[in-house]
Amino acid sequence: MRRKRIDEDAGWRAPDPKRDGDPDRQFSRRAFRLTGLRLLRWQRWIAIMLLLIVAYLMSNPPDASKPAPATDLDPAGRVESWALTEQWLAKGALGADARIVSWNGQSHATVSDGSKDMTLSVNTLIVDSAAGWWRVRTTVTPDGRLSGWPSVERLGLAVADDRGDTGMWKDTLGQLTASDMLDTTVRKWADAFMGSDSDMLTVLVNDPDPNAWYRAQGLGKVTAATIDGGAYLDKGNVDRNERRSDRAALRVTVTVAHADAGDGSAAQSQYSYDLLVADPDGTPRILAWGAPGTGATLREHGNRAPGARPAHDASSDTSASAGTGGAAK
Repeated sequence: MRRKRIDEDAGWRAPDPKRDGDPDRQFSRRAFRLTGLRLLRWQRWIAIMLLLIVAYLMSNPPDASKPAPATDLDPAGRVESWALTEQWLAKGALGADARIVSWNGQSHATVSDGSKDMTLSVNTLIVDSAAGWWRVRTTVTPDGRLSGWPSVERLGLAVADDRGDTGMWKDTLGQLTASDMLDTTVRKWADAFMGSDSDMLTVLVNDPDPNAWYRAQGLGKVTAATIDGGAYLDKGNVDRNERRSDRAALRVTVTVAHADAGDGSAAQSQYSYDLLVADPDGTPRILAWGAPGTGATLREHGNRAPGARPAHDASSDTSASAGTGGAAK
């Protein structure tokens, strides 16, 4: 009898449907007395499933994360392929002036001589010569010798004069028609930037920072500066009805005479820039410049020269020496 009372007090006596009713209800009452929670049948199943999941995870822990494979920046065969290809090119295989420009990776191939296998490294190198650009593949044996001779493929690269579609900037308000004032401002910027007058370039930019300065490039005399296209940007003071703003991007082509062509005339080169312009329809100011395609993302006054301006600007000497050399010829 004593044992029976202990079991009943502990709550572990066998269920008696006549006395306690439905076993599920009995379990709910027991859980409520122990935890203070009333659990419905579906809640009990959820609790059981969670316990099973926890038990499974404890018995089957996930694999530890594997470290990323290391990258071999100097794989076997790279140096050997470069040296062997240079020796092969020196014999005039792609012209007397052929030179290796870069090593562009390698793959591997397995061969067999009947008794053992051998892994070869197939290295890809890019070669430039007067005859064109080439992709050269040089296969190297494990002991650093050529396997056969290098193979070559001509690269069909476009020439510099074959320009693609320039396109224009995305998400602009509308196209801009350049005024005479804007044309004049762009020409002044080109003269100062390509020439040797860093002071004039700094004045044209009109940076609010009194210590800021901008370096002229000293490339030569500008013979032309043309605006190839322009658009109002969605920044600054925006008039959405007129689809205009006080910030615009321009695509500019600058032509510079930089050397003597040998017949008394100056050789000319062309350069392209995107410009960020303030007040394009009023009194324009050049705020920044960059490569073609960057006009909409240029940061105002983002071309400041680093540090304090040196007492002697090297660009002046560069331009002067170029001009003197041209005159001497």
